[in-house]
Amino acid sequence: MIHSKIARDKAKNIIEMFHVDEAPVDVFGIAEKLGFIVDFIDLSNDIDARVEAHEDIKVIFVNKNHPKVKQRFSVSHELGHYLSGHENYSGEARRQTDIDKKYLNPQFQQEYEANDFAAELLMPEKILRKDVDENKLTLSELVKLYEVSEQAMTIQLVNLKLEFNQPKK
Repeated sequence: MIHSKIARDKAKNIIEMFHVDEAPVDVFGIAEKLGFIVDFIDLSNDIDARVEAHEDIKVIFVNKNHPKVKQRFSVSHELGHYLSGHENYSGEARRQTDIDKKYLNPQFQQEYEANDFAAELLMPEKILRKDVDENKLTLSELVKLYEVSEQAMTIQLVNLKLEFNQPKK
């Protein structure tokens, strides 16, 4: 389910601004072009990435021990937080969310927005539609081409109501 059309539109604007017309999207390059330093460091295994911004310096710290597909999603997700103007994009708020009342929690909604932004940045609808409808790529081919997890790709395909081809057995 798409939760934030605004977040997706922001990602589409980034895709257009940097003339991205094929997968995989260079999210690390985009982050750098937007003025971020991307730094791969040791983080606790339960922390994917975090953003720190002080005056003119913006850094996305990425867990160097996570798989590349997770790092790519994490950088995109943190960009989504920052570009959406979320006040606490360090990840600390996620740990404090009351699960029983999560839909009332603004930080929970911010997570959805950041996920929608990341999905659209990594798997742009315009490019993905072409790869599914015209190029007839299978799920495994899409995952490999877009350098994302199978879970992320499946969610994006469902959200966009795209039917992908299954390999013939």
